[in-house]
Amino acid sequence: MYNRPLSPHITIYAVQTSSLASIWHRVSGMLLTSFIVFYSIYMQLVIYSNYNKYLFNFDFLNNFWSIFYGILTVILLFGLFYHSLNGLKQIVWDFGIFFNQKLYFFLIISFVICVVILLSIF
Repeated sequence: MYNRPLSPHITIYAVQTSSLASIWHRVSGMLLTSFIVFYSIYMQLVIYSNYNKYLFNFDFLNNFWSIFYGILTVILLFGLFYHSLNGLKQIVWDFGIFFNQKLYFFLIISFVICVVILLSIF
């Protein structure tokens, strides 16, 4: 038949910064929601278990997650600050202000400053 691609729009598609920001906003929202759900389930298990079980669980989790605790904290902070600052950007856009790339630069700078300040506290 003809030697044409099945979907030519895929080969000429240019990734837009706003679409990537929207996708990562959704990913960070799912990350934060899953963290809240699993943390609340863990806290319910701690509350309704007896003290010896809690000490065993705490010792196990402390030994197991101590390696990944810093990494998980950084991921949580990145997700929290990205989600909140990107949501603030969407609110600013709803008012019709800063429809250019300067807002992304401000978002990235403020995101890095927030994470560095909080990591210096820990």
